[in-house]
Amino acid sequence: MKPRTLIALAAILCTCSTLCARQKQDALVNYGVKAGFSSTIYDIMQLSVASVPIGEYDTKSEISSFFTAFTRFNIKRHYVQTEVSYNISNYSIHIPTTQWDPQADANDLSAIGTRINGLEVPIYYGYHIMKQGSYGMSFYFGPKAKFVIDDLSRYTFTNLPYDNIKETIRPINFSLMFGLGINIGRVFFDFSLEYGLHNISQGIISTDADGNASRGNIIFDRRKNVLSFSVGFML
Repeated sequence: MKPRTLIALAAILCTCSTLCARQKQDALVNYGVKAGFSSTIYDIMQLSVASVPIGEYDTKSEISSFFTAFTRFNIKRHYVQTEVSYNISNYSIHIPTTQWDPQADANDLSAIGTRINGLEVPIYYGYHIMKQGSYGMSFYFGPKAKFVIDDLSRYTFTNLPYDNIKETIRPINFSLMFGLGINIGRVFFDFSLEYGLHNISQGIISTDADGNASRGNIIFDRRKNVLSFSVGFML
């Protein structure tokens, strides 16, 4: 979802919420949906090509998107929220080829691209630090599990010295999420930071010029950290 589209959607939801701004007591259970965009930032633990450690590289985090349905259980100012979210995250890293091949041209670049699709299931605790009429602000935190849909994910390797390169991503990845929510009536805006708890890569298998497959010629160990923004509507 493009940021411009999301902003337009937020304006429509705010208008609808204002028109329906009849004061109500919070229900014990609320349901809702939200959509947003995010930026993935990898914490690179180890990176090597052809057994040569890579110390110089450029990262590119492309805008990613997600759509979420949730259930919220309210207890006065406290709440517990569970979600199911479909998420698409994009990221690439560019390496000067001379890092692993001294004979390469100084302008040559090698690249590793990652597009991971998956279902995310967080559960977190939230607290309303401000709750007055139709307006409120809350913070929240909790664990998140991501189930990778490998058939819909894509891994690309450009200008590297091997053929048939295949990375295996852990099928389930865990992280901690911290966020701030602002609501205007039934419309709310969420800003969150997700911190990955472990390496998401199980390894990369490649084939050399002689057709020999091996693991460890390329190593790209990393944790996934995510900054995200979303807008939603609570029923």
